[in-house]
Amino acid sequence: MIIRRLALFFAMLSGLVTTQMPEYWQQYRQRLEGAIDELSAIVTQFDADNAAHNLTRGQGIAHLEESPDPLVRARGIQMQHIAERLGRLRQADVAFTERNLPDKWWRLATTFDPTVATRAYEAYQPAVPTTWDGFIAGLVGFFIGGGLIHLFGLPIRYRHKIFKHHGPAATDATNVRA
Repeated sequence: MIIRRLALFFAMLSGLVTTQMPEYWQQYRQRLEGAIDELSAIVTQFDADNAAHNLTRGQGIAHLEESPDPLVRARGIQMQHIAERLGRLRQADVAFTERNLPDKWWRLATTFDPTVATRAYEAYQPAVPTTWDGFIAGLVGFFIGGGLIHLFGLPIRYRHKIFKHHGPAATDATNVRA
């Protein structure tokens, strides 16, 4: 009986927490798009500077990295990281257009950017979910939370079958009844 109540409690708690996922992802996407805009401006300027010298981005980065000046070499490494991160962030942004919810969640998990996520969490404020995404997330959380408690409660519920007592006292009690 107590396992059922605990399962219901955790199912409701898990459902409530997961209903907040769409709101958090909205905050995350806003931060993500802001980061994309900023990095795009940096990369666009770098590409324009390279084009003025008849260089591609890769050639410009290689030129910087081959410089004898450590500051210039560091700038080349930094530009390589910025360009790579911009590509990853753009892939993450594409995940938000995915219509299939499990695919969307998978793509978001695999393109997750910790820096953007931290900033989004700092600005996050809970909201009442009024979208299908929020409703579905709440149902998934409800069933996962309740299911996990039921699963963890199985050893308690069936402890008399799992931990049968086969000692001499059990044998004596059986003989007394007979």
